[in-house]
Amino acid sequence: MGLSSTQFQLCLQSYWYLWLTNSLTGLLFSGIAIGVAAFFMKKFQAKKKSPYQRVPSAPHSTSRAVSPTDINAFEVTRENSATGKGLVGTVNPRTNSTLSASSIGLSEDNEAFALATVQAINAARRPYDAQPVHLSDQLSEIAQRWAEQMARTGKLEHSPQEWRSLGRQTLGENYFASFQVPLTGDKMVRKWLKEGKRYMFGYDGRRDTENFTQLVWRSTKEVGVGRALSEDGNWSYGVAIFDPPGNIPNQYAENVHLPASTN
Repeated sequence: MGLSSTQFQLCLQSYWYLWLTNSLTGLLFSGIAIGVAAFFMKKFQAKKKSPYQRVPSAPHSTSRAVSPTDINAFEVTRENSATGKGLVGTVNPRTNSTLSASSIGLSEDNEAFALATVQAINAARRPYDAQPVHLSDQLSEIAQRWAEQMARTGKLEHSPQEWRSLGRQTLGENYFASFQVPLTGDKMVRKWLKEGKRYMFGYDGRRDTENFTQLVWRSTKEVGVGRALSEDGNWSYGVAIFDPPGNIPNQYAENVHLPASTN
């Protein structure tokens, strides 16, 4: 049975506020739903990249000196710096030498390090038909100054050419660092010698083999050695200066020979 117009008007007058409340509530929830949907749609579109969008290129890296954190993968040693084992067997670096610590401006410990390093260098050179090198006072002073400089700055890098020119061509230079353990000459030389696995004999060397080629360079006659400790005592820096220098273009074939065992 339907409502008459009079009854409908009475119902409308009695319940109009309920209908108004329900209508407003429906509009409110609809607005909220639309707003939430628009928010997530905008967020989704922001994340979605156009397939034609150009990917920004990475900024060009600038050259910098190698810091100690860049060489954490270096092998380190706990051998005593006064007596080494390995390339030269068990040696006493104080024997077979008339040099004193004061003659090359080194501490007694660094003198032992220098002499042990020279013995390790000569042992490494022998299989490559390279004559023994001799420890030089002047070159050791240069090496010691640069080792101390690296210990102050914390940067593992080659010294400027003016540090090692001696009025002629720039001297050769190898360096090494160890973290929280004593640095020995034997370990330092072994690290340089490992680069020989990458060297192509008969060809000019590469940057990642220059420590090896300098180490066994046949025309080198003298070497200087230095070592210094960082201020916090964590890092030890070692430097070797070579004269005449190695790594001269077009002279590799005559100065870097195959080891005797492979001839």
